[in-house]
Amino acid sequence: MAAGNSDSSTMSASSAKKMGVVALTLVTASNMMGSGVFMLPTNLAGVGYISLWGWLITIVGVIALALVFAKTSLLTPRNGGIVAYAADAFGPFVGFQSTICYWISAWIGNVALLVAGIGYLSYFFPQLTDPSIGSVVAIVILWGFIALASLGAQAAGRAQSFTAICMLVVVLGVGIVGWFWFDPKMFTQVYNGTGESNSHAILSAASIALWGFLGVESAVVSSGQVENPEKTVPKATVYGLLIASVCYVGSCSVIMGLVPHEELVKSAAPFADAARYMFGDTAGTIASILSIIACFGSISGWLILQSEAPRAGAEQGLFPQFFAAVNRNDVPMKSLVFTGVLMSGVLLMTASPDLADQFQVVILMSVFASLLPYIYAVIALPIIMIAKKQNKGGNFVIYSILVVIGMAYSLFAMLGSGADSMYWGVVMVMITIPLYSFIAAKRHKNGEKVLYLKD
Repeated sequence: MAAGNSDSSTMSASSAKKMGVVALTLVTASNMMGSGVFMLPTNLAGVGYISLWGWLITIVGVIALALVFAKTSLLTPRNGGIVAYAADAFGPFVGFQSTICYWISAWIGNVALLVAGIGYLSYFFPQLTDPSIGSVVAIVILWGFIALASLGAQAAGRAQSFTAICMLVVVLGVGIVGWFWFDPKMFTQVYNGTGESNSHAILSAASIALWGFLGVESAVVSSGQVENPEKTVPKATVYGLLIASVCYVGSCSVIMGLVPHEELVKSAAPFADAARYMFGDTAGTIASILSIIACFGSISGWLILQSEAPRAGAEQGLFPQFFAAVNRNDVPMKSLVFTGVLMSGVLLMTASPDLADQFQVVILMSVFASLLPYIYAVIALPIIMIAKKQNKGGNFVIYSILVVIGMAYSLFAMLGSGADSMYWGVVMVMITIPLYSFIAAKRHKNGEKVLYLKD
């Protein structure tokens, strides 16, 4: 992120170009509302309408996280975002560990987009519900988009606006118009469908719901891009998150009151099924087509974005150099190929006859991987405020409370991600220790300092 405060003359000359509360609110909301929402109604239907408590806890927790990240970015504008804050507060090892986890979360999240897209394709081709066929088709599509991404960010990103419109048409269309068909009795048919305790069900719902808000840190814009950032950034962050929350909770809830529970929990295309119940088969077909475009259309751009963190790490000597090798279009193709192999492996390992189950496994893996960098970045704020001698007064107390809420929510969501996700998460964290030791030893041998992603 660009940093630096302009002088008064520059401010007056360029203030018209800076974002106010309304513009930044819209940017924040659009950053939140990704195409990954398309399978959430099915997963949350399996939990039951007790999932509303999970949504509530998640919204409060994510607002706390976003405000903490916003404050940190205003205090120390830095390239590298939340992983850079972790390194500032705790040193290069924690920064390295955060980068690894953040990178893993990014490419696993793209696996979830593929699974969601295959789910909506199965609306037309039921054979895709066969785990072997579905996984192979997903892998073929993945490598097709890797080839497209090799042409560069401009080529990969040309369709982004169109795919975002497709997503909004489906999500907002069902989430708003669907209330005219909403059946309260159908919605309240199952309170807790997990077969576990209510607290366990709420934990699960909170972890699943967090998937819709991953990337909340991307809503934080540097002080040089907005008017009066001290007030604008926190306000726009909260307003944008509330808009995204209304869209998410509204669409997921209305579908639970539109599609019978026993059908919804097995649905591979919940928004298409909802449109079918509202307007018939033709509407279901249109909704499925738009959902497919939204899921697959954004993959190439996200593939390039997921390669940026390891690319920066390689340039600092903390990742293998092949992550920084680029083709003539400035795309780190070796990095994309490497992550493509990893993504293909995850698609095969999580293959399931129930695409909704596969989607849930994948998103919980991504959620767990993102939570460790979140926790480090949250704890970093009071350390940074103390270092900058801003640890007195009501402002420090307010942000300390937000830190506690953000920490509690992150641990809450981590517990709710399930035993399998926690097991592989711990393995992932353990692997970073020998990896960092090897890199640090190599840099020391070469007479280099152990650096991190500095500006």
